[in-house]
Amino acid sequence: MSEQPYPTYDTLQQAKQTYLAGLSRNTRRAYGSRIDSFLTWYADSEQRPFLSQLKGYVAYLHEERDLAPRSIQAHLNTVKGLVRTAAAIEPALAVYLSQFDLVNTPRVRGRVQGMRLSRKQARILLQAPGKTTPKGLRDTAIIGLLMITGLRRSEICTLTWGHITEIEGHKVIANLKGKHGRIRTIKLPAWLWEILMAWADEAGMDPADATRTVFVPITKDGRVLVERDGMSAHAIYKLINVYTEEADLPPVKPHDLRRTAALLARRGGASIEQVQLMLGHSNPQTTSDYIGEGLDLDDNAVDYNPLQV
Repeated sequence: MSEQPYPTYDTLQQAKQTYLAGLSRNTRRAYGSRIDSFLTWYADSEQRPFLSQLKGYVAYLHEERDLAPRSIQAHLNTVKGLVRTAAAIEPALAVYLSQFDLVNTPRVRGRVQGMRLSRKQARILLQAPGKTTPKGLRDTAIIGLLMITGLRRSEICTLTWGHITEIEGHKVIANLKGKHGRIRTIKLPAWLWEILMAWADEAGMDPADATRTVFVPITKDGRVLVERDGMSAHAIYKLINVYTEEADLPPVKPHDLRRTAALLARRGGASIEQVQLMLGHSNPQTTSDYIGEGLDLDDNAVDYNPLQV
């Protein structure tokens, strides 16, 4: 066995608390779940060279949990952050950080990640809440932001009226801070701006109050809880479930509507660079994955094969 210090379970548990401190609630939940998955597996596995451990964990995620390559990479990135934090507690553990570069996730080509609604399905979902009640206006605005501007669920929860403004005559969401601290500005269609303003009027909100969150809960009897500060991510998840079921649409998650925004914008003629800026991706390949450009079922290689029975 190597005389190098080995990352012990207790050290990693201690590092977990430090690593998760200061993260947002949703991020803490996601990262904590990945760390718990790793620590449970780690505690039950045989101690061997750490690089071998990492490769074994990737095999476990791929073969036993059947996770997609991108999900496996997310798990690895979180474990790397955990080990980096552990190295702050025991500096000698930093030697293991470079070993993550030697661990490859399985490459699976042709797998479509997530769901995307067609243009017709998207229109049905957008019209599902109606615009005759405060709840209908609020939910139409939320679905529009998910499916037109590609906002993340967490970004909608923290969106404030200070983000909703005008630049050079255009209605925009300005200086929105997203994942990994990236800041972007997104244009708003005039109709979506009008729905947001109608929602503010019906809810008794002042769009000039820059610090107030745009969306607040509504009770079952239709009372707008203006005094509350924002909606939960779970409430938005449930909202999408309700409307897709009512409209007899395929079950989709809020993040699938972000993919739908990318796909419809691209098919409508937007450049890959503009879609990337809208979504706030650092890598255009990630944007292509969201659009699903790697697999075109309308113009597929199979369509060009002349053989038939």
